[in-house]
Order: sequence, then C-alpha cells, then structure tokens
Amino acid sequence: MATTAVRHANHRVRLQRPYYALEAGTELHRYQETDFIPRFLQDLESHALEQPQASIWQFQDRFSRHDESVVLRLPIHRSFYLISCEIACDRPGFPALDPARIASAGFVIRSVRGNEEHAWMLEDGAALGWQPAAAEPRDPDARRRLCPDGSVRPRQDTPTYSGEETHPLHPVVTRDRNGKCRTVLYGYLPLGGFHYYQHSAGETPFDAASERSVQQALERQLPWPFGLREAPARRRWRDGDACHVEGGRPTMAFFELLRMLVNRYHLGEAGIVENAGLEELLGEVRFLNVRRGRESEQVRPRESLAEYLRSCAGHGGDNPLLRWIIGQEDTMDRHGGAAPLAQLPDATQPASDSSGSIEYRLEFTEAQAARLRELLLARVSGQLTERAREVPIPKFQQGRHDLYQVVPFVRVLDGDGREHLVWATAGQRSRRFRVAAPFDPEASRPAVIQMPGLADLKRGLAKGVSMITPADTFNLIDRIKFKKGVTADAVPDSAPPGGTLQWICSFSLPVVTLVAMILLMIMVSLLNILFWWLPWVRICLPFPKLKR
Repeated sequence: MATTAVRHANHRVRLQRPYYALEAGTELHRYQETDFIPRFLQDLESHALEQPQASIWQFQDRFSRHDESVVLRLPIHRSFYLISCEIACDRPGFPALDPARIASAGFVIRSVRGNEEHAWMLEDGAALGWQPAAAEPRDPDARRRLCPDGSVRPRQDTPTYSGEETHPLHPVVTRDRNGKCRTVLYGYLPLGGFHYYQHSAGETPFDAASERSVQQALERQLPWPFGLREAPARRRWRDGDACHVEGGRPTMAFFELLRMLVNRYHLGEAGIVENAGLEELLGEVRFLNVRRGRESEQVRPRESLAEYLRSCAGHGGDNPLLRWIIGQEDTMDRHGGAAPLAQLPDATQPASDSSGSIEYRLEFTEAQAARLRELLLARVSGQLTERAREVPIPKFQQGRHDLYQVVPFVRVLDGDGREHLVWATAGQRSRRFRVAAPFDPEASRPAVIQMPGLADLKRGLAKGVSMITPADTFNLIDRIKFKKGVTADAVPDSAPPGGTLQWICSFSLPVVTLVAMILLMIMVSLLNILFWWLPWVRICLPFPKLKR
C-alpha cells in the first residue's frame, strides 16, 4: 500500500466519493465470499474497483416490489457488503489526508421516509429503535458532544455507549492509476439488529387504528352477554340473558366462556396474578341449588364460580372441567359442530371433586356481564402488551417506505490535538437502498445439497445421525410396530426395565436425507390442491458434471 499523505494539521477536510466510484456519494460493495475484507483490499490495490463490473450488481439487484431501489441481501443469502468513501484536504487538488490526523471514523445508517430521517438510537448499549434524527449535525456519541471545542476533555474510561449507533471505518492509503495518493475509508455494513419495544405505563405500543380493529375482533370472540358477537340490535339485556346454567346444563355462551377461561387464561390455577380481577368478579357469581316445591322454589347459594374453577384446577392434569370441555367439543364435532349443548347427551357440568355432575343454576346480573366483558378485554390487552415487550422488532423492514442510507463521518485532529467532527454532505451519502427479507425468493441464492444414490442406502452401518435418548423415550420408540404403529400401551405407567439407562440411536444419513426429500414432495403435492404452487416450487433441469 502507498504510504504518502498530506500531514498539514490545520487544513479543513472533506468526505467525498472514492476515486473509483462511477456515481457521486459513498460507494456500496457486494461480496459473496466470507473473506470479503481481504478481497476488497486486493481489489483496491489491483484497481479492480475502477472497472464497471465492480458495480454492475447495483443495477441487477433491483427486485423490490415497491420501486427500482437497489436491494441488499442478508448474510443468510451469503452476501456481504462494505461501504467506502475518500477523505481529503479541502483545498485545491484535494490531496489525501494523513491517517494520523484521523482520531476515529465511522458511519451511521439512517431510515429515510420522504423528507423525514430517523436514527437508530442506543441508550446504555440497549437499542431504542428508530427515532427522529437531529436536524443539526452533531456527534453521534452523546457523551462526546461536550468535547468538540476542546473545553472538555474526553473521558479516559469506556462508559456504556449512548447515542446513535455507529459502525467503524478503517483508513487505508493507496494510489490510483495515475499514481495520485488517496486515503480511503472502508467498513463492513451490518444488516442485522433488533430492539424491544419500551414504553411507559399507560402507553400503548400499537397503532391506534390497528389496536381498535383487534379489540373489536376480541369482543366478537364470545356471544352475548359475555361478548359482542351478535348484531348491535341484539346487544340489549333481556330477561333470558341472566340464567346460563340450569340443572347443571350450561348455555352455549357460557360453555364458550368456560372454554376461554380454562384454556386461554388457566383461571383457577394458583400464582397467576393477572387473573385477580376476573377471580374477584367470578367470586361474586354463585351456583344456586334450586329445589322446586308445589308453589315456590327454594334457592340456596352454593360455591362461587371462582371457587369451582379453583377446585377443578386443583386436580392438576386430571382437571374434570378440562376433560368435560374436551369431551363436549368432540361430541359437537360428531354432531356437525352446531348442535346446542342442551341437545347433547352428558352435557351436564362435572362436579369440582370429580364425584359426578352438578345440578345447579348459575345466573349473571347485567352489571356482572358488562364488567366481565371489560375484564376479559383488559386481560387480553395486557397479554398483548406484555407480548409486545418480548417480541424483537427487526431493525430493517420491507415496507413501501422503508428506505435506508449510509452517512459517513470522521473525527479529525487539529494541530492542538482537538477533535473536529466532519459529516458527509447530502451529496456524499450512499445511494438509498432497501434490505431483503430473510425468505425473499428473489434474494435467495442456490444452496446445493447432494442427494444420495440408491446404491448408498444399504451400505455400511447406520452412523450418520446420532441421538442421545432417555430411557422413557427409548421405551416409547422401541414399542413402535412398523406395521401397526403405536399401540395403546406404548406409554407405560411404570418405568421401563433398566431404570435410567439411556441409549444412543444412530440413523443412516443417506436414508434420512432421502426420506426428508420424499416427505417434502408428498406434502408439496398434497398442499398443491390448495395453493397450486407447483410451477414455483420445483425446477428440474439436466445438469452436467462440473470439471474438477
């Protein structure tokens, strides 16, 4: 590499397009090998970057559904990207800057939506996501913004980073074909990253219109009076809306409510703090033991609905209510799925102690039903909010307005050792680009898998894939009859002979590969009835052997 560069300490500097770039701005480089940095330095030294072929990919990789912007692939597509720019003294001839004057150099990635710019922000090393970028140029490191004029010296320790996320640029001095000295900055362009949504109490992480649509869909999951599935004209309280269990037989609306409370929220199980509001309300709703006389009814309150659910849940995996719900679902499926519970045999709710069935009545007041609707909506809204905190949000999206741009910067030392921050101008930024989705078919590159020949299926021992198998799992596998399948006694109640003896099971890799291919083609053919996708699934062409 060349080693001569201008050492004048007080000249202003500028970031500009590299001398080998065909267009203005920071240059993007694509490599499809993992040793892309040595390849780039080799191409730089051999002047290969000055050839038009070095940037032809920028006109080929324009397969976005939205516009003609260049699309960058991900490392999963075996594609890697570098960015490069040139730094020079801002005086006639633009001589190369001595790398000794560079305190540090890097670049940021901006999300560009029309005239709006967003920066990927970090706080104490944790990603905050895209936030509006500052209108004025400033140091991306929040802790270095007090040091631009030298009045405050930088800290000597290395605190956790806060500010806009940056990526390093590395200087290299080279010469162009005319022998002129050049200082090039280059760096790896990472296309990964994510953040978790962070919000304060009472703040929703969701889009308002989308959240309202979800709330309406949730309200329609249950029939009236526990939900709003029916038409608005039907959503008025009537005398018949109060009673939902008579003689132990629930209404269909109450059955769906029970199914949701047990399956989705595990109501009655201990230790679920989020169910406290529902349990408090259902503690006010009591079963009634009704005895009919000749002229009147004798009504005696029994256990509350909350107590009933807790007693059922106390049986653990042998929950009588859960077994009853599964049985009623199977019975309704056999009757076409639309039969009311009143017309089905054995539809009476089970007793919480598994001793038989209950023959009680259960009634809700209008206020209790309205409060239950509110609590159910709040419960699922809380679930969604908690889930939103756990879902990693990718840094790069593939929407219509998701365009990105690289902006380089450099911190230059003057003669007194003070740092001066220099940003690339608007014309010296990179071209705007998109980022491909992981499974974008246009971004995928061929992945070759060598299929075994039929002659390989019966050669040697089965030693391709080995699995350490616990004793109980091995006992289950060993009981599988290849002609009969799994029998009812495949899972024994007691431990198998040998106690905790584990096994190692090995399978033939050629057989496993061929079986996977056969199963794939079977499933593709079956699902083709629905999707009609065969023309896009497989292309088989005769392929000559490659030269060695």
